[in-house]
Amino acid sequence: MSGGQRDVYGLVRSSEAEHREFEESIDAKRTTEIPSILQMRCEYSGNDLIYLGFAEKGLGISASGWLLHKYTYDASGKVTVRQVSFDSWDDRVLTTYS
Repeated sequence: MSGGQRDVYGLVRSSEAEHREFEESIDAKRTTEIPSILQMRCEYSGNDLIYLGFAEKGLGISASGWLLHKYTYDASGKVTVRQVSFDSWDDRVLTTYS
């Protein structure tokens, strides 16, 4: 995109959503889609999400291969840190997050 004009590829002009997901400053595309081939598990403490995990459908909770997220909150209940690890859902509390 240059001079306020949108690039046209093929016969169809790119959509507004496609332009919003492209980060020009680093010449990269943002993706946030969670594929439908994944299962998701959550663990809460009160109303706060503490652990969130994604894995291929059918993968057992004791099998390695889960993408795990651990959330830390401040005193006002806002997320301050999100850490990630790969391990089993059963080992989410014991695994090392970074």
